[in-house]
Amino acid sequence: MAGDVHIFGIRHHGPGCARSLRAALEALEPDCVLVEGPPDAEGVLSLAGDEAMKPPVALLIYPDGAPERAAYYPFAVFSPEWQAIRYSLARGIPLHFMDLPLAHRFAAQAAPEAPAESTTPEAGAEGAEDHDDSDASMPARDPDEAVPASDRGDLRIDPLGVLAEAAGYNDRELWWEHQVEQRQDPTGLFQGILEAMTALRAEHPPPVGHEAQREASMRKIIRAARRKHARVAVVCGAWHGPALVDLRGSKADNALLKGMAKKKVVATWIPWTYDRMTYRSGYGAGVRSPGWYQHLWEAPDRAAIRWATRAARLLRQQDLDASSAGVIEVVRLAETLAALRDLPLPGLAELRQALGSALCHGETAPLRLIAHELEVGHALGEVPEGAPMVPLHQDLQRWQKKLRLRPSAEIRDLKLDLRKETDLLRSTLLHRLVLLGVDWGGRTEASGERGDGSFREQWRLQWRPELAVLVIEANLYGNTVEEATIEQVRQASTVAGLGELTILLERILPADIGAAIPPLLARLQAVAAVTADVRELMRALPPLARVSRYGSVRGSREADLAPLIDGFLGRILVGLAPACASLDDDAAAEMIEGLGEVHEAIRLVDRADLRDPWTLALRALMERESCHPRVRGRAARLRLELGDLDERGLGEAASLALSRAHEPSRAAAWAEGLLRGSGLVLVHQEAIWRVLDGWLCALSEEAFAAIAPMLRRAFSEFTDPERRTMAAKVRTLGGPRRDPANAPDTGTPLDPERAARVLPVLAAILGVAAPTATLPAPSTAAEELP
Repeated sequence: MAGDVHIFGIRHHGPGCARSLRAALEALEPDCVLVEGPPDAEGVLSLAGDEAMKPPVALLIYPDGAPERAAYYPFAVFSPEWQAIRYSLARGIPLHFMDLPLAHRFAAQAAPEAPAESTTPEAGAEGAEDHDDSDASMPARDPDEAVPASDRGDLRIDPLGVLAEAAGYNDRELWWEHQVEQRQDPTGLFQGILEAMTALRAEHPPPVGHEAQREASMRKIIRAARRKHARVAVVCGAWHGPALVDLRGSKADNALLKGMAKKKVVATWIPWTYDRMTYRSGYGAGVRSPGWYQHLWEAPDRAAIRWATRAARLLRQQDLDASSAGVIEVVRLAETLAALRDLPLPGLAELRQALGSALCHGETAPLRLIAHELEVGHALGEVPEGAPMVPLHQDLQRWQKKLRLRPSAEIRDLKLDLRKETDLLRSTLLHRLVLLGVDWGGRTEASGERGDGSFREQWRLQWRPELAVLVIEANLYGNTVEEATIEQVRQASTVAGLGELTILLERILPADIGAAIPPLLARLQAVAAVTADVRELMRALPPLARVSRYGSVRGSREADLAPLIDGFLGRILVGLAPACASLDDDAAAEMIEGLGEVHEAIRLVDRADLRDPWTLALRALMERESCHPRVRGRAARLRLELGDLDERGLGEAASLALSRAHEPSRAAAWAEGLLRGSGLVLVHQEAIWRVLDGWLCALSEEAFAAIAPMLRRAFSEFTDPERRTMAAKVRTLGGPRRDPANAPDTGTPLDPERAARVLPVLAAILGVAAPTATLPAPSTAAEELP
């Protein structure tokens, strides 16, 4: 005999709706509960009853072998479906998911003849999401929030929006909060929702295509449950409710579902975050303020007082003024606003306005802080250890537990001292995950990022739900973090170019995967042997130099790199002169950058047998007329930094390059090449400033206007203090020269008695014993000072 079916149409996330559903189920005491969701996940559904399962969590379902096509079904503690699931599991009531299995959907998407997917992918009961690495590109449509255009022509229906507009509301969220979330008596709520949705669906054509198949599959599962149980509770998206009332037409439903292809899928649970349950994350069934909804679920009584108190505590933590009197004023103002608006209780809108006036004093920044920290929140769920996961994820969890690196949705900074064993292991793990593409953390400090030998690192960590999918994808490389990293590096090195290989070598050293170094070095030698591009060799040299210089910080074997560095530099020196000939401005800029890279690499390695041939090559570039003047000027600057060019030699080179025999544009290009780099090195070169001053003063007005942009570009790279020092230098070029060894004669005689009063102060500053003798003369005072 057929049992009774009770339809409970819900919105996917809302504490008022969840509380009303829980009360309705307790009053009904059903024999079976059906929840809109993927039947593919029933194998892991029982884990939701584990006490270690703490929302927010999500069902993760993906085709076997293709985790990048995963779909997510998020749940919060205030989700009606989650409350229905926990109610059934706690009482041992039969519980089933009802929807079109994702096995059909994945098979249809994989079929060659399948049409292209819509830009708004299909969503499941809780708003399944098609995975994408970018947070902003994970749009998920909830079938109860909007009917897809592919199923209804060009028409899109927002059921909540239509009902809110009919009730005179411009804001659908505000209407829902007033009618459902703040509802004191849930009696008749679900019957009213069913009647409203029935009226809406009567105004529009019935669904076709995929939506029709979904509802046919739901009805089929309901029929099977009704044959076995007397009271069947059906929890579904409100939009589907009217379609599940009439269970006749089984033949038509079977025909609609006949012949659908299937694909094997894998299902598991993963932690989720409140940030990914908001509209702004692209989640179609999202809510604006999940943190506020959790607050309403946990504190239904006196919600306004507790919310104002939490906001004040947050502001105090940020050293902002938030008094107890301000909290009282917030509650009174919010209750007054609710009364004026004929509301039973203050909602988030009233509390936000009251907080902005009484605690934030009209400032928007504290309000944004409250919105981010409290209204949305940083909650990250937990799943029990028994949840299915790939071996790589299990190994990662073991390391996280061992190193006390607990994943958190909140952004936090982690400072590491690599001289400590635990911190060194933490750094190694994070570097390995970066190589695997699991960007749980990223380096935040400027120093130490490119292997400068620092014993300290600073990371910024934030765990995001999609990282779980990236871990599943990386499991293809190996079952442990170390094995997967080694294999990923091996595969990457087979297709990488010379520059990419050297950067990869630099990145794997902090990851401490020594087994990957020998094959990578062999690959480097093989690729370098067939590389004729001097510029590419230049790019590849700095990473090798950094590894050679600073590899010992982590105990790496940098001696193996010496033959590579020698070979790279030798090939660069042979091809340097031809590569610098007949260059246009863009190519010259590229070559100047390459010269700087090689120069820095040689300074890092600090070997005379490499520095001497490099110096000779720079001399040859300076004297080579066929070279671009910017390259020749840059060569002069590099020689100056190496100490191979003194002030006199620099002045002579500048006189030749800036003489009237050369066109102003070529002379300006030479000066631009010379001026690149630190300004402090040039400030003390008296000869070069006099030559530059004389050259500029001799230019005609037209010539100066033509070269001014080039000079402006050159000087723009200097810092403000450097430019001020240079300006002071230029102002004194025309004045009399003074011997810096002699003190200036101010014409004021020294007063020994007044000077003696200064000596105790100087002694305290210098940390020496204060002189006891009276200052007899300037020379004696100078002798007494250490």
